Amino acid sequence: MRSLRPILLATAGVLTAMILGGLAGCEQRTADVPAAANAPSATDSRSFMASAVQPPTQVLWDFGYAEKMSDEDWGKVNKAATDLVAAMPTIAVGGFSAEEKARATSAEWRDWSQKTADFAAAAKRAADAKNQMELATAGDSLVETCGGCHAAFDPNAKDPGAK
Repeated sequence: MRSLRPILLATAGVLTAMILGGLAGCEQRTADVPAAANAPSATDSRSFMASAVQPPTQVLWDFGYAEKMSDEDWGKVNKAATDLVAAMPTIAVGGFSAEEKARATSAEWRDWSQKTADFAAAAKRAADAKNQMELATAGDSLVETCGGCHAAFDPNAKDPGAK
């Protein structure tokens, strides 16, 4: 598994760029979609992904293949997994604008968001059990799922596997 780490970290970097730069046009505000409980308040999908989704996901990726993990590290992972799970309802409803919410009615969106929620929950279970192999597996699955969803729904996203 160790040989996958550079690839996973590079993919995480691509996904971070996609999250921070890819959701152009998602700037409309609505008040009826709550941000994740522990996340900074967000008013659009771009800021929500940048503040509530990317940071905890990055923590999970960073620690999935760490050499050694302390109790403090596991605390960071547990908080990150908790925050990511808390973000899932906002992702499931599609976002903030009417256009973003409309995409949540598609079977493809529901499938991607359910997979993401399942892998976020798996990361939380791994954190609770302090099981690094399960954490790495959940993190690897999130790389694939996040990238697939961004490729399907974000016209500015690039295929994480593309060079």
